[in-house]
Amino acid sequence: MKQRESPLLQRISAQVKAGRARFHVPAHGGGAGLPPELRRALWRYAALDLTELPGLDDLHNPRGAIARAEQLAAELYGADGSFFLTGGASAGVLAMLLAALEPGQQVLVPRNAHGSVYHGLVLSGAAPCYLPVTQYGFVPLNVTAAQVRKGLDQNPKVRAVLLTSPGYHGVCAPLAEIAAVTRERGVLLLLDEAHGAHLPFHSSLPEHPGELADLRVQSWHKTLGALTPGAVLHRYGTRVCPERLRQALQWVQTSSPPYPLLLSLDAARRQMALNGSRRLGRVLARACRLRRALAGYLPLLERAQVKAQGFDLDITRLTVLTGEAGLSGAAAASALRAAGIDVEMAAPDHVLLVLGLGAGRRETAQVLRALRRLPLTGQIAAGAIPPPPLPLPVISPREAAFLPARRVTLEQSVGQVAAAPVTAFPPGIPVLAPGELVTEEVCRYLHTASRHGVSWRGFDSRGRLLVCEGVNKQCPGKDCS
Repeated sequence: MKQRESPLLQRISAQVKAGRARFHVPAHGGGAGLPPELRRALWRYAALDLTELPGLDDLHNPRGAIARAEQLAAELYGADGSFFLTGGASAGVLAMLLAALEPGQQVLVPRNAHGSVYHGLVLSGAAPCYLPVTQYGFVPLNVTAAQVRKGLDQNPKVRAVLLTSPGYHGVCAPLAEIAAVTRERGVLLLLDEAHGAHLPFHSSLPEHPGELADLRVQSWHKTLGALTPGAVLHRYGTRVCPERLRQALQWVQTSSPPYPLLLSLDAARRQMALNGSRRLGRVLARACRLRRALAGYLPLLERAQVKAQGFDLDITRLTVLTGEAGLSGAAAASALRAAGIDVEMAAPDHVLLVLGLGAGRRETAQVLRALRRLPLTGQIAAGAIPPPPLPLPVISPREAAFLPARRVTLEQSVGQVAAAPVTAFPPGIPVLAPGELVTEEVCRYLHTASRHGVSWRGFDSRGRLLVCEGVNKQCPGKDCS
């Protein structure tokens, strides 16, 4: 019954209804100070846009409504402590690394990790040991317990394993098996579960026991209906110092948190606790109908395919393998956009569609019509190439970030050491991490993917990337052994 509460809604609604004169920030004063062209669209939002007034609590030292809302979130997910994040799951990932690791300590990182992990490596000074990720064609799946065990065997000084599950395409790693390995070895398990906050609320979704992690980050705006970029970090046990975690969260979050976003997190928690199974059931039913209607016409990443590799799949993530039917992902996304549909991601050989809580019958029927009208040739599309082998790490990400650097063309970068990540957005997974050697294979992959519509962060407007100056490129790579 406690999950019916909405402590933040009650406190903020009371504050707004009181009609108090606003002689405090923000400057728009509840809406009157907004630019005229935005007043109609944002008036109600602005009325809720308050600051740390008496009774509204303090995100970084919660004692009232925010503390109660976070406690309810912790109870829902079985956590020992939960923390609202106003900087997205990215802020949570940074806080996890800063709280769990000291400079120079080693962390096992699968190469499907989000770009925020690499930023966290720079800030924390932790030393990464990278794991390759199992692929299905050109789609990254995840890592198995056997791969984690091998990584720990090869790198016995590792302090923590940072797992990304589900991955961007909804592929879930065998979390219980991996948690058993990390417990056996006495290392921390840090879970980037940005795309998986909804998984516990329906039996047809993959079993994903995130409570086995020491720290767990979720993007509630991605799957639970909160405002962007609302997210939550959960703590289990005390193997990561609670006070150090609280301090790390203050380092990476704003001192002026947006109350509408905090309110949306509280409301999303209540919605899922009371109606999550029913609402997700409707989404899953539409995803199943959509998949059945496309069977035999368009190749999709299916649950049976990933289970054969030791993983599971959230079927609300629809990966359409257009390359197998003769159409590049960029061309497919362009055709869908012309039909009034925006997709989550276009890769060289596939597109990714996300069916969220807002996906209704009309939208599902619209996307089905558009997908069935794609100009397919029935042949394998040209241009898709597999990701390159993992580049050789020469120096740590932190060292690379603080060395003098210069911009060079992609061709000139071969044999140089990257000073900054080169990352496709979406999904935010770097092909090249700071401190790694730029190889011909990496160069060729970046060039080909660019020609097929992939957008990269890490290049300037002239197509140049940052490389380190003064690095001995002949030195052996650090293998974290």
